[in-house]
Amino acid sequence: MDDLTNDALLSVVIPNHNYGEFIGAAIASIDAQTYGPIELIVVDDVSTDDSVKVIEKALAAADQLLSARLIVLEQNVGKLGALNRALEHVTGRYFIILDSDDVLLPDYAARTIAELERARADDETIAFLYTDCMLISRTGEELDRGKSTGWDKALLERYSFVPEPATCLAAPVLEAAPFDEAIRKGTKHHKWKKIVANGWNGRHLAEPLFCYRMHQGNLSGIGKRVIDEVDRGERGERILSGYWPLQSTDR
Repeated sequence: MDDLTNDALLSVVIPNHNYGEFIGAAIASIDAQTYGPIELIVVDDVSTDDSVKVIEKALAAADQLLSARLIVLEQNVGKLGALNRALEHVTGRYFIILDSDDVLLPDYAARTIAELERARADDETIAFLYTDCMLISRTGEELDRGKSTGWDKALLERYSFVPEPATCLAAPVLEAAPFDEAIRKGTKHHKWKKIVANGWNGRHLAEPLFCYRMHQGNLSGIGKRVIDEVDRGERGERILSGYWPLQSTDR
Protein backbone atom coordinates (compact mmCIF):
# COMPACT_ATOMS: atom_id res chain seq x y z
CA MET A 1 0.00 0.00 0.00
CA ASP A 2 1.14 3.56 -0.68
CA ASP A 3 2.37 5.54 2.32
CA LEU A 4 -0.04 8.46 2.02
CA THR A 5 -1.42 10.97 4.48
CA ASN A 6 -5.07 11.05 5.49
CA ASP A 7 -5.58 13.95 3.07
CA ALA A 8 -5.68 11.16 0.47
CA LEU A 9 -8.01 8.87 2.45
CA LEU A 10 -10.59 7.06 0.34
CA SER A 11 -13.90 6.15 2.00
CA VAL A 12 -15.76 3.23 0.42
CA VAL A 13 -19.37 2.45 1.35
CA ILE A 14 -21.00 -0.87 0.44
CA PRO A 15 -24.76 -1.10 1.13
CA ASN A 16 -26.06 -4.66 1.21
CA HIS A 17 -29.38 -6.45 1.30
CA ASN A 18 -29.47 -10.23 0.81
CA TYR A 19 -26.41 -10.36 -1.45
CA GLY A 20 -24.45 -12.78 0.71
CA GLU A 21 -23.64 -14.68 -2.48
CA PHE A 22 -21.68 -11.74 -3.85
CA ILE A 23 -20.56 -9.35 -1.12
CA GLY A 24 -17.47 -11.30 -0.12
CA ALA A 25 -16.02 -10.67 -3.59
CA ALA A 26 -16.96 -6.99 -3.41
CA ILE A 27 -15.11 -6.56 -0.10
CA ALA A 28 -12.11 -8.53 -1.38
CA SER A 29 -11.90 -6.20 -4.39
CA ILE A 30 -11.59 -3.20 -2.07
CA ASP A 31 -8.89 -4.90 -0.02
CA ALA A 32 -7.03 -5.66 -3.27
CA GLN A 33 -6.83 -2.02 -4.41
CA THR A 34 -3.37 -0.74 -5.25
CA TYR A 35 -4.37 2.59 -3.67
CA GLY A 36 -4.32 3.45 0.01
CA PRO A 37 -5.27 4.45 2.63
CA ILE A 38 -8.87 3.18 2.46
CA GLU A 39 -11.60 3.09 5.08
CA LEU A 40 -14.43 0.66 4.34
CA ILE A 41 -17.97 1.00 5.71
CA VAL A 42 -20.40 -1.86 5.04
CA VAL A 43 -24.08 -1.36 5.86
CA ASP A 44 -26.30 -4.43 6.04
CA ASP A 45 -29.92 -3.46 5.45
CA VAL A 46 -31.71 -6.22 7.41
CA SER A 47 -30.59 -9.14 5.26
CA THR A 48 -32.38 -12.45 5.81
CA ASP A 49 -29.67 -14.58 4.19
CA ASP A 50 -26.16 -15.26 5.50
CA SER A 51 -24.88 -11.79 4.52
CA VAL A 52 -23.73 -10.71 7.98
CA LYS A 53 -21.64 -13.85 8.48
CA VAL A 54 -20.13 -13.47 5.01
CA ILE A 55 -19.34 -9.81 5.65
CA GLU A 56 -17.72 -10.53 9.01
CA LYS A 57 -15.56 -13.26 7.47
CA ALA A 58 -14.53 -11.04 4.54
CA LEU A 59 -13.67 -8.11 6.80
CA ALA A 60 -11.61 -10.37 9.06
CA ALA A 61 -9.62 -11.51 6.01
CA ALA A 62 -9.05 -7.97 4.73
CA ASP A 63 -5.58 -6.90 5.83
CA GLN A 64 -4.78 -3.91 3.59
CA LEU A 65 -7.47 -1.50 4.82
CA LEU A 66 -6.82 1.38 7.17
CA SER A 67 -10.14 0.65 8.89
CA ALA A 68 -13.30 -1.38 8.38
CA ARG A 69 -16.72 -0.98 9.96
CA LEU A 70 -19.91 -3.06 9.74
CA ILE A 71 -23.23 -1.37 10.49
CA VAL A 72 -26.15 -3.79 10.91
CA LEU A 73 -29.49 -2.04 10.62
CA GLU A 74 -32.59 -3.18 12.48
CA GLN A 75 -35.11 -1.68 10.03
CA ASN A 76 -35.04 -1.92 6.24
CA VAL A 77 -34.38 1.55 4.81
CA GLY A 78 -33.30 0.81 1.23
CA LYS A 79 -30.04 1.64 -0.52
CA LEU A 80 -30.23 5.40 -0.03
CA GLY A 81 -31.20 4.97 3.60
CA ALA A 82 -28.18 2.73 4.10
CA LEU A 83 -26.02 5.35 2.38
CA ASN A 84 -27.37 8.12 4.62
CA ARG A 85 -26.41 6.16 7.72
CA ALA A 86 -22.96 5.33 6.38
CA LEU A 87 -22.19 8.97 5.57
CA GLU A 88 -22.14 9.78 9.29
CA HIS A 89 -18.88 7.79 9.46
CA VAL A 90 -17.17 8.99 6.25
CA THR A 91 -13.91 10.84 6.95
CA GLY A 92 -12.04 10.58 3.61
CA ARG A 93 -11.30 13.17 0.96
CA TYR A 94 -12.49 10.74 -1.71
CA PHE A 95 -15.64 8.63 -1.79
CA ILE A 96 -16.92 5.54 -3.62
CA ILE A 97 -20.21 3.72 -3.16
CA LEU A 98 -19.91 0.14 -4.42
CA ASP A 99 -22.93 -2.08 -4.96
CA SER A 100 -22.49 -5.32 -3.04
CA ASP A 101 -22.78 -7.49 -6.15
CA ASP A 102 -20.09 -5.65 -8.14
CA VAL A 103 -16.28 -5.78 -8.16
CA LEU A 104 -13.59 -3.14 -8.68
CA LEU A 105 -10.48 -4.00 -10.67
CA PRO A 106 -7.32 -3.60 -8.53
CA ASP A 107 -6.25 -0.29 -10.07
CA TYR A 108 -9.72 1.28 -10.06
CA ALA A 109 -9.13 3.67 -7.17
CA ALA A 110 -5.60 4.64 -8.21
CA ARG A 111 -6.59 5.34 -11.81
CA THR A 112 -9.82 7.20 -11.08
CA ILE A 113 -8.38 9.37 -8.31
CA ALA A 114 -5.41 10.34 -10.50
CA GLU A 115 -7.71 11.15 -13.42
CA LEU A 116 -10.10 13.07 -11.16
CA GLU A 117 -7.32 15.28 -9.86
CA ARG A 118 -5.98 15.78 -13.39
CA ALA A 119 -9.43 16.90 -14.54
CA ARG A 120 -9.83 19.21 -11.55
CA ALA A 121 -6.59 20.97 -12.43
CA ASP A 122 -8.43 22.27 -15.51
CA ASP A 123 -11.92 22.63 -13.98
CA GLU A 124 -12.50 22.79 -10.22
CA THR A 125 -16.23 22.12 -10.65
CA ILE A 126 -15.48 18.51 -11.55
CA ALA A 127 -16.33 16.46 -8.47
CA PHE A 128 -16.57 12.89 -9.78
CA LEU A 129 -15.08 10.58 -12.36
CA TYR A 130 -16.85 7.54 -13.78
CA THR A 131 -15.74 4.71 -16.07
CA ASP A 132 -17.00 1.99 -18.35
CA CYS A 133 -17.29 -1.58 -17.08
CA MET A 134 -17.28 -5.23 -17.96
CA LEU A 135 -20.63 -6.97 -17.67
CA ILE A 136 -20.16 -10.30 -15.89
CA SER A 137 -22.45 -13.21 -15.16
CA ARG A 138 -23.66 -14.31 -11.75
CA THR A 139 -20.61 -16.57 -11.47
CA GLY A 140 -18.13 -14.03 -12.83
CA GLU A 141 -17.75 -14.88 -16.52
CA GLU A 142 -17.37 -11.89 -18.87
CA LEU A 143 -20.45 -11.27 -21.01
CA ASP A 144 -19.90 -7.94 -22.76
CA ARG A 145 -18.66 -4.41 -22.19
CA GLY A 146 -20.93 -1.77 -20.69
CA LYS A 147 -20.34 1.80 -21.87
CA SER A 148 -21.30 4.98 -20.09
CA THR A 149 -22.07 8.21 -21.91
CA GLY A 150 -19.63 11.12 -21.93
CA TRP A 151 -20.42 13.81 -19.40
CA ASP A 152 -23.38 16.02 -20.33
CA LYS A 153 -25.05 17.90 -17.49
CA ALA A 154 -28.26 18.55 -19.42
CA LEU A 155 -28.54 14.90 -20.46
CA LEU A 156 -28.68 13.83 -16.82
CA GLU A 157 -32.22 15.19 -16.64
CA ARG A 158 -33.40 12.64 -19.22
CA TYR A 159 -31.09 9.65 -18.74
CA SER A 160 -29.29 7.78 -15.98
CA PHE A 161 -25.78 7.24 -17.33
CA VAL A 162 -23.37 7.77 -14.40
CA PRO A 163 -22.70 4.38 -12.83
CA GLU A 164 -22.32 3.13 -9.35
CA PRO A 165 -19.41 3.12 -8.63
CA ALA A 166 -17.81 6.44 -9.51
CA THR A 167 -15.01 8.17 -7.63
CA CYS A 168 -16.13 11.43 -6.09
CA LEU A 169 -14.82 14.06 -3.76
CA ALA A 170 -16.52 13.23 -0.46
CA ALA A 171 -17.47 16.83 0.34
CA PRO A 172 -20.04 17.19 -2.49
CA VAL A 173 -21.65 13.89 -1.47
CA LEU A 174 -21.95 15.02 2.15
CA GLU A 175 -23.20 18.41 1.00
CA ALA A 176 -26.02 16.81 -1.04
CA ALA A 177 -27.09 14.45 1.77
CA PRO A 178 -29.44 13.28 3.09
CA PHE A 179 -30.76 11.47 0.06
CA ASP A 180 -34.46 10.71 -0.37
CA GLU A 181 -35.09 7.29 1.16
CA ALA A 182 -38.42 7.00 -0.66
CA ILE A 183 -36.44 6.51 -3.89
CA ARG A 184 -36.04 2.76 -4.37
CA LYS A 185 -35.27 2.57 -8.12
CA GLY A 186 -32.83 4.78 -9.97
CA THR A 187 -31.06 5.50 -6.68
CA LYS A 188 -27.79 6.48 -8.34
CA HIS A 189 -29.66 8.81 -10.69
CA HIS A 190 -31.16 10.57 -7.66
CA LYS A 191 -27.76 10.85 -5.98
CA TRP A 192 -25.94 12.29 -8.98
CA LYS A 193 -28.78 14.72 -9.75
CA LYS A 194 -28.61 16.13 -6.23
CA ILE A 195 -24.85 16.53 -6.41
CA VAL A 196 -24.98 18.17 -9.84
CA ALA A 197 -27.78 20.50 -8.71
CA ASN A 198 -25.25 22.02 -6.31
CA GLY A 199 -23.05 23.12 -9.21
CA TRP A 200 -20.74 20.11 -9.61
CA ASN A 201 -19.78 18.29 -12.80
CA GLY A 202 -18.42 14.88 -13.79
CA ARG A 203 -15.87 13.45 -16.17
CA HIS A 204 -15.98 10.14 -18.07
CA LEU A 205 -12.99 7.80 -18.46
CA ALA A 206 -13.75 5.37 -21.30
CA GLU A 207 -12.03 2.34 -19.79
CA PRO A 208 -13.70 -0.73 -18.21
CA LEU A 209 -12.34 -0.51 -14.66
CA PHE A 210 -15.03 -2.38 -12.74
CA CYS A 211 -17.18 -5.48 -13.18
CA TYR A 212 -20.95 -5.04 -13.17
CA ARG A 213 -22.66 -8.30 -12.27
CA MET A 214 -25.71 -9.35 -14.27
CA HIS A 215 -28.30 -11.49 -12.48
CA GLN A 216 -32.04 -11.71 -12.04
CA GLY A 217 -31.95 -9.70 -8.80
CA ASN A 218 -30.44 -6.44 -10.11
CA LEU A 219 -32.59 -3.63 -8.70
CA SER A 220 -32.54 -1.77 -12.02
CA GLY A 221 -33.77 -4.81 -13.96
CA ILE A 222 -30.69 -4.66 -16.20
CA GLY A 223 -29.56 -8.17 -15.32
CA LYS A 224 -32.66 -9.88 -16.67
CA ARG A 225 -32.56 -7.83 -19.87
CA VAL A 226 -28.89 -8.48 -20.55
CA ILE A 227 -29.10 -12.19 -19.73
CA ASP A 228 -32.10 -12.58 -22.04
CA GLU A 229 -30.26 -10.71 -24.82
CA VAL A 230 -27.12 -12.83 -24.44
CA ASP A 231 -29.23 -16.00 -24.48
CA ARG A 232 -30.68 -14.81 -27.81
CA GLY A 233 -27.16 -14.34 -29.16
CA GLU A 234 -27.22 -10.54 -29.00
CA ARG A 235 -23.61 -9.65 -28.23
CA GLY A 236 -21.69 -6.39 -28.24
CA GLU A 237 -21.16 -3.21 -26.27
CA ARG A 238 -24.16 -1.87 -24.42
CA ILE A 239 -24.86 1.82 -23.80
CA LEU A 240 -25.99 1.63 -20.18
CA SER A 241 -28.19 4.72 -20.26
CA GLY A 242 -30.63 2.62 -22.27
CA TYR A 243 -30.96 0.15 -19.40
CA TRP A 244 -30.96 2.16 -16.19
CA PRO A 245 -34.22 3.64 -14.81
CA LEU A 246 -34.62 7.22 -13.69
CA GLN A 247 -35.24 7.94 -10.00
CA SER A 248 -38.55 6.46 -8.84
CA THR A 249 -40.36 5.44 -5.67
CA ASP A 250 -41.56 2.25 -7.42
CA ARG A 251 -40.49 -1.06 -5.86
